[in-house]
Amino acid sequence: MSSKYNIDSSHSEGHSMNVLHFADENYFSQLYFNPYLEKQKNVIYCAAILHDMCDKKYIDEEKGMKEIEYFLEDKITPEELFYTKKIIETISYSTVKKNGYPDLGEYQLAYNIVREADLLTSYDFDRTMIYNLNRGNSLISSYTNSLKLFEDRVFNYNKDNLFITEFAKQKSYTLTVNALKQMASWDRILLNTRKL
Repeated sequence: MSSKYNIDSSHSEGHSMNVLHFADENYFSQLYFNPYLEKQKNVIYCAAILHDMCDKKYIDEEKGMKEIEYFLEDKITPEELFYTKKIIETISYSTVKKNGYPDLGEYQLAYNIVREADLLTSYDFDRTMIYNLNRGNSLISSYTNSLKLFEDRVFNYNKDNLFITEFAKQKSYTLTVNALKQMASWDRILLNTRKL
C-alpha cells in the first residue's frame, strides 16, 4: 500500500515494522499484570502495522480505512476489526493533541501500547531528516526543521504526559540519548561538508 499511494519511507513499511516491534515489547511488558491483553494482541499487532495506511497526508482517510477493512475482514473477528479501526483513527499525535484520548474501555491499554509505539519511533532523528528531504528540503533546511521538531515536540512527550506505560517512559529516555547522538553526528557532518 505504501508504494501504491506514494507514502514516503518515513511512514512506510519500515516505520510500521518499528512501531510493531515497540508495540510487541510493550505488550509483553504489560502482559503479566494485564493478562486480558492476550485476547487483544491481534488488535495491537494489526493497528501497529497498519496505523499509517490511511494517513491523510497520503490518502483519503475513508478510502484507506475501507482498504484496511477489506484486508482484515476475513482475518480477525468483527470486534477486533472495530477496535483496530478505532485505534488507527485516534492515535495520531495531532488527533490526541486536538481531542485528547478516546475512551476505548477495556481496549484502552491496547490503544496506549500502539499510540506509544508510534511516538517512540519518532525519536529516530534520521527518520525526521528523511521526511524533510523527501519534501524537497535541502540538507541544511532538513536538519534545521528536524531540530525544531525535536525541540518543540519529541523531547516534550514526557513533559506533556503522552506516555502512560512505564515501558514507554523508560524507553523514551534511552531513545533520547540515541537521538542526541544522531543530532551530534549530523552537526559534525554538516560542519565538515560546508567546506565542500
